[in-house]
Amino acid sequence: MELLTQPLFWLLAIIGIVLTGISKSGLAGGAGVVAVPLLALIMPVQNAVILMLPVLLVMDAKTIHHYRHYLDLTILKRIIPAAIVGIILGGLSLNYINNATLEILLGVISIVFALWQALTPYFAKIKNAGFFWGTLSGFTSTLIHAGGLPINIYLISQAMPKLNWLATTAVFFGFMNLTKVIPYTLAGLWQAELFWLSLLCAPLALIGVKLGYVLQSKINQAQFMLIARALLFVSGVLLVLKGII
Repeated sequence: MELLTQPLFWLLAIIGIVLTGISKSGLAGGAGVVAVPLLALIMPVQNAVILMLPVLLVMDAKTIHHYRHYLDLTILKRIIPAAIVGIILGGLSLNYINNATLEILLGVISIVFALWQALTPYFAKIKNAGFFWGTLSGFTSTLIHAGGLPINIYLISQAMPKLNWLATTAVFFGFMNLTKVIPYTLAGLWQAELFWLSLLCAPLALIGVKLGYVLQSKINQAQFMLIARALLFVSGVLLVLKGII
């Protein structure tokens, strides 16, 4: 395993995975997009996506354990069926889609929404907005693990309480990540080296989730929403830069 002995790999993995864990369990999930772009600096994008999937499943399980009592089933019923549609579309597109174009488009949408607060009430009134953003979340999550950005756009418009948000997104992403095993298997993307590297990275995932859980207890609702928009903006910028580069 060549990557196992590369200091640069471990530096990028530590930064990306710990930040993703913190984001998932404490800061609205928006920074979760950083891991794949960082790892893609030293490996193909699809390899980075596959390496991160088992790591994300570990994070999801731990985050669900922390927030399971605050789950919003009403929101989940709107977005999970949509996510299934998005995952199917993403699975069919795995070997055909231009990831750079997708990254730039999603990044621009995220930046605009993060900066333009007037859009919040508008999105709240859109009919079937949950289905649209849920489908887009499933699609982008399947391709580049960037499902947090579209679903955050929708959840911001719903003005959900912090703990309900964290619980609902934990179950949503857990369901999506588990389901994504199917299209990745059908596309023949799994590699033994990447799987073992994922297992070695699992402790980093637990550290990140624990840090996020501690941090969220120190953040009130207003700060949480501000952070959600800030992470949406930062993630959008990262996606645009990655798509251009």
